[in-house]
Amino acid sequence: MKKLIAMTLLLHTGFTALAFQDKTVPFYVGTQDKGANSSISLCELDLSTGQITLKDTFNNCVGPGYVAISPNKKNLYAVSGDNKITAFAIGQDHKLAYLNSQSSEGMNPCHVAVHSSGKMAFAANYTGGSFSAYTIQADGKVTPPIYTEQYTGTGPNTKRQEKAHAHFASSTPDGKYVYVTDLGSDKVMNYVADIKSGKLVANPAQPFFTGKPGAGPRHLVVHPSGKSLFLLNELDGTVTSCSVDKKGVITAIGTYANVPADFTTPNTNAAIHLHPNGKFVYVSNRGHNSITAYKIKANGELEMTDQQTRSISTPRDFNFDPTGKLMIVANQTTDNLVVYDVDAVTGKLTFKHESIGIKTPICVAFY
Repeated sequence: MKKLIAMTLLLHTGFTALAFQDKTVPFYVGTQDKGANSSISLCELDLSTGQITLKDTFNNCVGPGYVAISPNKKNLYAVSGDNKITAFAIGQDHKLAYLNSQSSEGMNPCHVAVHSSGKMAFAANYTGGSFSAYTIQADGKVTPPIYTEQYTGTGPNTKRQEKAHAHFASSTPDGKYVYVTDLGSDKVMNYVADIKSGKLVANPAQPFFTGKPGAGPRHLVVHPSGKSLFLLNELDGTVTSCSVDKKGVITAIGTYANVPADFTTPNTNAAIHLHPNGKFVYVSNRGHNSITAYKIKANGELEMTDQQTRSISTPRDFNFDPTGKLMIVANQTTDNLVVYDVDAVTGKLTFKHESIGIKTPICVAFY
């Protein structure tokens, strides 16, 4: 009897291990390609091997660059080259079904996000220099904009900061505040969000945060604690660590160069993401063609822990699988995805392999 129980436990353990080894996670890739075949790609990542498989493509919108998944994982939203925000339903097989589209109310929307409540969506219009907010209905469709704002302002970089360029929008984890970056004026707009009424108003405690002149704030990420924010500055190649108080006020702590001081080739930053364990923040460098890793210290300061360049070429975006075991880097100029192993203890990256080809990938969103 003991042998039978032992054998049963062994088999169960074996099957459990096999099941884990075979575990895959789906993710979506947006593209800058505006051709007739431009599409959102559904891919699958094998967590045991790091292999990526292309499962399907969906070409319901033109140049679906950035995509965002709702907190309940029932819907995906994309901004497209024809100046729209488009809503999709996510099926049990993770395939997308078109729901509806609305105008982004501005030229060249470059980023889309979903409020942490799942009840609002945001679009940032780069060329138009404006920001739009939408209500998400119970069926996942987006309403016409409930709020729009046209930004104004310039910066010292006359080629890139000749006018406002809204680049990114995100809510805080508790949903109380919404931050929008304007690369053109070196500002992060700060709003108080009232989900019940669907209203956004300028935060009276801090209508906007002003960064270093010419830095060009592009993207940001708010720590799950809600007490820290990390701002990626595209034009001067830096990241700024910030504190966030109970009123949503952003205060800079320190700014760090993302590439070596002796690197003289032009470099601009593209994406910033937190590791799922909340202990490390990573940024992508275009020009230096690398991913830089930082450890988040107890006082909110950052300490560079790693920098990798192998098989990285204009990394427009990257992201971690939900377990934090693997990182996928989207190479815009070589039209492919690259996989790295991630050490959750040290934050260091190890090249794993080059993977499938996707034309001009610029956004990676895990389900």
